Amino acid sequence: MTTTTISRVLVVPNRKQQQQKQQHARYRVKATRDDGDDVPFGYTRLDVMLIGGGVTGLGFAAYYGLQEFAGFDAQWAGNVVQLTFVMLLTLLWVGSYIQRVFNKDMTYGKQLKDYEEAVMQKRLEEMPESELMALMDESERAKNEK
Repeated sequence: MTTTTISRVLVVPNRKQQQQKQQHARYRVKATRDDGDDVPFGYTRLDVMLIGGGVTGLGFAAYYGLQEFAGFDAQWAGNVVQLTFVMLLTLLWVGSYIQRVFNKDMTYGKQLKDYEEAVMQKRLEEMPESELMALMDESERAKNEK
């Protein structure tokens, strides 16, 4: 039977490390893609939480607003708000889907484009130098004819 001894080491940061940690804490973290570009609004967890909280807040405001200012009773106001929000959110979701289809911004389209580019890159790498030069000359001639 073997025994294992575990020892604990307490690491106390020095003053310089504490100051660096405080300086880093002041910076705002912003989501970026792997290539360094900023991520548009709606694509991070924080954005999704903000959108969800905003929609929920608008729902409550509409519910209580209909009761207070329009004189609706609680049940009727709830039905109106629920129907309105479900319809609007469904239309927005379907609209965004249609927009992505027309812009060819779908996952499959992106994967296919990346695959085709990778295949062409691999073919260019494997192409002999003489064929590559002939292809470049042909491309230049076609470019000059236009």
